[in-house]
Amino acid sequence: MNSYRWELFRYSLPLKEPLRMLGQVLNERVGLILRLSEISRGSSAVEIFGEGEITPLPGLHPESLSQAESQIREYLSANLKPTPHSETLFPSVRFGLDMAFRTLVQSQQEALGRNYLSAENGNFIKQIPVNGLTSAAGKKLELECEQLQNAGFKTIKIKVGRQTVQEDIERVRSARKILTEEISLRLDANRAWEWEEALEFARAVKDCRIEYCEEPLRDFQRLEELHLQTEIPLALDETLWNNPNPHSLAKKGIRTLILKPGIIGAWENTKLWIAYAQQNELDVVLSSSFESGLSLHWLAFTSAKLLSKQPAAGLDTAKCFAHDLIDPPFTLTNGNYVFPVTRPTTDQKYLHKIAEGNSTIATETDV
Repeated sequence: MNSYRWELFRYSLPLKEPLRMLGQVLNERVGLILRLSEISRGSSAVEIFGEGEITPLPGLHPESLSQAESQIREYLSANLKPTPHSETLFPSVRFGLDMAFRTLVQSQQEALGRNYLSAENGNFIKQIPVNGLTSAAGKKLELECEQLQNAGFKTIKIKVGRQTVQEDIERVRSARKILTEEISLRLDANRAWEWEEALEFARAVKDCRIEYCEEPLRDFQRLEELHLQTEIPLALDETLWNNPNPHSLAKKGIRTLILKPGIIGAWENTKLWIAYAQQNELDVVLSSSFESGLSLHWLAFTSAKLLSKQPAAGLDTAKCFAHDLIDPPFTLTNGNYVFPVTRPTTDQKYLHKIAEGNSTIATETDV
């Protein structure tokens, strides 16, 4: 059992434009930052702490922010508690706790002179590719595709399912004409379509060289049938969230698993899904749940650490915020996230402390 000093902060990140997603309209992203430091007999001139983000997204997470805040307060204040990986904790709380403990370990290693990017063999992680993201239509879509291509992105993802099926078909065809052959094109429908709509769409974009289409059907049990009739390559995202048994998943036509650690259970559960994907020769793409740059960096680090093959990660959402929580902010260079030399931490000017205290927690965490 280790003793920790904890601080809980609230933040609000304004969006450049309203976010319309899963039936919700957001003008800001509101969440919590948990900061942990271990209480020890020794002393150090270096401040040693870890940070984790707890940010449920309305319409995506089953818990609200107020529920997550109540749970993390109760967890930190209780004398007897589950481990940070307990399934009794909300997904966003589990993710934030796990991230806080693991970045605390990184901080402890840095205090001993080891860079947080170091691998066991002494090599350094330098960068990972990221897919450029657009949900635009018409001339704006064409402009954004050109901009993303010119910015060096080798993979571009288009959100579909928000316009009519015919409009989405035209959007995909227009994008494919603009993008060069070496640019990979991904589509994400977020389970927007009934069978006939998905069938019409898949048949119409069959010749557009699609890497995959995420979750085109509301009835996910017909995904294999859709692939068999259209040959469209598919990816699973929402289907994974409430599915503790990966072996019950559809297999025909599934090319990629989209893993959101903020929903599926942080580091350890992510490792389990990656192992399943490797056994079934599937690609894995790590993706965000619209968190701040603090979590985006952590997800990039997770991808670099856990994946031997690095498909472009789904981390191109920081551009939607008016500012970031970390300084320098999470930014992309030539379609890649280049890891900063020092581990990013939050800028205090964006945080409002709401609670603090000491806690005794049993945990074993390695990075």
